[in-house]
Amino acid sequence: MKKKLLALGLAGMMMLGALAGCGGGGDTKEPAADTGADTAQTDNGGDAGKSASDTIKVVMSMPIRDEFWTSMEKKAVAKAEELNVDLTVYESQYDFTQQLSHVSTAAVDGADAVIVGLVNNDSAQEIINAAGDMKVVFVNRQPDLSVLQDNKVVYVGTDETLYGNDQGKFLADYFKAKNKTDINAVILMGELGLDNVIKRTQSVKDSLAENGINVTIAYEDTANWDRAKAMDKFTQFMGTGKPFDAVICNNDEMALGCVEAMNASGKPIDFPIVGIDGTVGGCQAVKDGTMACTVLQDQGAQGEGVILCASGLVRGEPIDNLVDNYYNIPPALITPENVDQFMS
Repeated sequence: MKKKLLALGLAGMMMLGALAGCGGGGDTKEPAADTGADTAQTDNGGDAGKSASDTIKVVMSMPIRDEFWTSMEKKAVAKAEELNVDLTVYESQYDFTQQLSHVSTAAVDGADAVIVGLVNNDSAQEIINAAGDMKVVFVNRQPDLSVLQDNKVVYVGTDETLYGNDQGKFLADYFKAKNKTDINAVILMGELGLDNVIKRTQSVKDSLAENGINVTIAYEDTANWDRAKAMDKFTQFMGTGKPFDAVICNNDEMALGCVEAMNASGKPIDFPIVGIDGTVGGCQAVKDGTMACTVLQDQGAQGEGVILCASGLVRGEPIDNLVDNYYNIPPALITPENVDQFMS
């Protein structure tokens, strides 16, 4: 089996979406064709229609193919090879119409399961409706947990508030060591309105307060997860001359954009810049001392987890670490003291 990276033309996507009823505003599609396999109940209540020796067909729709999602994809592909899963990966380019078309097309093509990194957290039910009889594995971008269903719809990821908690605790320790409890902070956020952006941003503020740090927000804006946009935004902010003590970013790419802005300015980075993801670039910056810390969002464990869940749901096999349809992956704080163990 080999990974297939498919790029669909807009006209083709709309045609296939129409065939599958993807534009129906939540209407269900025609169910995938019956494979004719006998089914039986297993201990976890799933269908045991396919054995480990049978190849299962799975489609994955990513919101974007950046460093983080590419790392996840590589792990998913490797695990798929191991578990006899025929995996096809699409990139939706943050376009929900494309993502819905990926799911509808997968159903028409008779896929057994679909893995979705949601473009929009609020669109989970539309994805489920379009999936029909396919198993659904949401990853990284958490839908409302009410949409999860036994043996049908699961989520692979981490409680998003934990990332901000770790950032806040790290910064609280950093400033308390300097006998400083009042700080001015810059916050750069991902795409506004997303569940993970809201939780990461609010939880770092809450964590700082709970750990005895009084924070004045000197500047808060979105850079849409993007390094270049973060560099521009932070450069503009520095031009105001407003004082600040720390830069808090919702992901590593934006943190690295702030690092690049500082490098371009010729000024030393004498304040903490913190990120989330634990990407290769983020870890290297922590090792180099240009970022103070990052919090691991384990893309490798997520990539393996989505295949384990898809395989288990389709084959009716028990899925270790799946509790209440939630496959939880804990975060890890990465600092100069432990960064080497996260670099490969």
